[in-house]
Amino acid sequence: MTQNKISELVLIHGWGFNYRIWRKFIPHIEDRWSVKCIDLPGYGSPENKMDPHFDQENIDQIVNSFISDIPENAIILGWSLGGTVAIKLAQRRSDIKALVLLASSPCFMKKQDWQHGIEPDEFNHLLSQLSKDKIKTLHTFAGLVAMGEKHPRQTMNELNEYILSNVPEQKTLMSGLEILRDEDLRQNLVKLHCPIGMIFGENDILIKRSTGSATQITRKDIHTIVIPETGHAPFLSRPRETADALIKLTTRLF
Repeated sequence: MTQNKISELVLIHGWGFNYRIWRKFIPHIEDRWSVKCIDLPGYGSPENKMDPHFDQENIDQIVNSFISDIPENAIILGWSLGGTVAIKLAQRRSDIKALVLLASSPCFMKKQDWQHGIEPDEFNHLLSQLSKDKIKTLHTFAGLVAMGEKHPRQTMNELNEYILSNVPEQKTLMSGLEILRDEDLRQNLVKLHCPIGMIFGENDILIKRSTGSATQITRKDIHTIVIPETGHAPFLSRPRETADALIKLTTRLF
């Protein structure tokens, strides 16, 4: 971790959280890469709140909102929903050096030909709950993220602190879930020009580690790493191990 910076690394957060979720992770990678965090539209500071006419369900518009801010020849790392956005970004920018999906998938929903996603009934329950109480839904989600951790209560408490520090508008949250429900980017991922890596939490109940081997069936050059005793946010509970996994993965990719 004492080498010269070799590239720009762009981090894209997941559903319900903004760039601050990377706070514990960045110190473990900033001597290796020049790190830039992206806030998705509707997240982050008050000035990042949405134009009422912005179509948050249109993932291409979301990418358009920040694509010009992405440095040339960057490595793009997307966590969860951020991975979905990152796949679309990599389609649009031929200079992307590598794509890393962290606890993410090209297809979040379970389907007849894709058994590695979330059950539709479970997902629809989350959507229904969100329509009634966004804070309760975010806390429920924090519990799901923390499941599988060695110390789930500690991780859940940290996530809840992030939630309360900056709560997105309900429209933003609903649109994010609808993107996860509707987007199937398996073929998009296969056709990407750049090297691809995937990092999974061993006990993640939202994105199963079998997603990696399933994705490798259609694109054999994808590299995967599993971080032991972690759930959906390994970078939060085990930032050092996640940083080491990222370094190891990018070394394989280049």
